[in-house]
Amino acid sequence: IVEAATALFLSVRYDALTLEDVARRADVSLPTVLRNFGSKDALLLACSQGRTAREIETRAVEPGDVRGIARVLCARYEVLSVAWRSIIVLEDRSPAVAEAVRTARAGHQAWLVEAFAPWLPAREGPRRKRRLAALFGATEFYVWWTWRTHLGLDPRDAELTMAETLSALLDTFAAEKEK
Repeated sequence: IVEAATALFLSVRYDALTLEDVARRADVSLPTVLRNFGSKDALLLACSQGRTAREIETRAVEPGDVRGIARVLCARYEVLSVAWRSIIVLEDRSPAVAEAVRTARAGHQAWLVEAFAPWLPAREGPRRKRRLAALFGATEFYVWWTWRTHLGLDPRDAELTMAETLSALLDTFAAEKEK
């Protein structure tokens, strides 16, 4: 059921998806879905919790490989764009959606810590927090989506733009270190 629901959440707008759709895709009855999850929101939470670990695996990249980081993220965003655009707009209206989005953002931030470890201060503190915030902003789904949708960049140019933005940030971080 979770596998079927995850596939549907990734391809169908959240508000258009029904538990009947999930039951049909999972080849089970609607009462089975309801008995196991109770609601679409509970099913979304189950899917998001299981998805975080798999998403991190899908994003495997050598720490510090800026081009690889941009390539992996942009490829993921191409796959996830339908789901993210439909879910993020519901974040303020649904506690379950808000929790799923928080989980995804926390997973993204943890991934950033690994991917950009060479540029992050080892200890927690304001400098590390600012750098993570800058890296998060440069790799944020909405930024990528704006490049693709509103600014008309094709997938390759969006990837290059992300890599250039990240490189500029890392150059700034390196210059700060020298001071």
